[in-house]
Amino acid sequence: MRQSRIAFVGWNPFQLNHAAPFIRAIPGAVFLLEKRKDYVERFQSGALEDPTLPVLVHPAEEMEKLDGAFDMIVCQTPFTGVERFAKTTLVSLQYGYAKEPHNYGPWRSLADLALTYGDYACEKISYFSPAVAVGHPRRDDWENPLWRAAARARRAEAADGRKTILYAPTWGELSSAPEFLPVMARLAEDHRLIVKMHHNTDFTEEARRLGLMELQARGATLLGASDDLFEALAAADVFVSDFSGAIFDAVLARKPVVLVGDPAKAALGRKLDAYSLEYARRAELGVVVARPEDLEAGIRMAAERSEEVVAQVSALRARLFLDRPGAGERAAEALRALAEGAWRPSQQQLYMRRDIQELLRARTDLRAMKKAASPSWRFWRSSRKSEAQALR
Repeated sequence: MRQSRIAFVGWNPFQLNHAAPFIRAIPGAVFLLEKRKDYVERFQSGALEDPTLPVLVHPAEEMEKLDGAFDMIVCQTPFTGVERFAKTTLVSLQYGYAKEPHNYGPWRSLADLALTYGDYACEKISYFSPAVAVGHPRRDDWENPLWRAAARARRAEAADGRKTILYAPTWGELSSAPEFLPVMARLAEDHRLIVKMHHNTDFTEEARRLGLMELQARGATLLGASDDLFEALAAADVFVSDFSGAIFDAVLARKPVVLVGDPAKAALGRKLDAYSLEYARRAELGVVVARPEDLEAGIRMAAERSEEVVAQVSALRARLFLDRPGAGERAAEALRALAEGAWRPSQQQLYMRRDIQELLRARTDLRAMKKAASPSWRFWRSSRKSEAQALR
């Protein structure tokens, strides 16, 4: 039987790091880097030159031309033109547990199979497509003592008795950075502080990125999009975040978690809703700190009672993650079985896929029409809008 041509697609360093263990476990698999704007140039030097991790770069606007070039494409989020693929089998790969409206949204119906971390995600996604739990791609790295020791050595500084805090805020309107940066700056004076920027902050939020960079003047270590969160976790005593998917990586790594920000003030909507674990089961995930002035006490509690804080989330952790070695091998076997017809979408899932494809095509076509509109049309539209506002 011919070896399947399999590509894992993504546009940022997080997606590359996340998929890497599975790519290495699947003979002939490659990472297909969707080139958006100048983001490829902003990868760290050497990040795309690993001989064990073949990377193909392809322009975002021409992604549709790759339909049929691969037998399977595995995506963590929808990529440009995904709704027009008909010849290539699509597979979705879970990339996190935060923000359930997106994670378990109808876009999942575009795939013939979802590869998940564990039972919780399988149950959520199986409404939209067949799903199988293979485990977290980084679990085997983390459970390897030699890997952890090497990662810790790369991030460690001279031992001076201070606790190491890893702060990983999310991006956009849910980020805790604007409210908690001043107290983080104070904490950096008495603790080792590692700040891991969200990849979207590093690439698209220039003002916030510059704000986080100011913590370096207080002695903090600032990590960007190309830096590995799990390496930072290896060096951390306490993990601090807000509504980020990184919370669940820390749960996987059995690190005591401190969750900052007031959920009562969080903007619920298309990104975060009342079903999202980081909102609905916040107190179970770690120590909750709503106000900046309470952060130091919360971190101290998490550090001093770390075993208790980790234990309180153990039952949920067992539902979230398939906690045994061999995630890469299970993913490879699942894709082989899919190629042989082991899974097929149900009748209802196929109907949902058809409607989602039509919706995405209409949205893409509308954007293209707006982009191609003549200057005179845009001027006419702007003028009519001004007239209407004047009449109100």
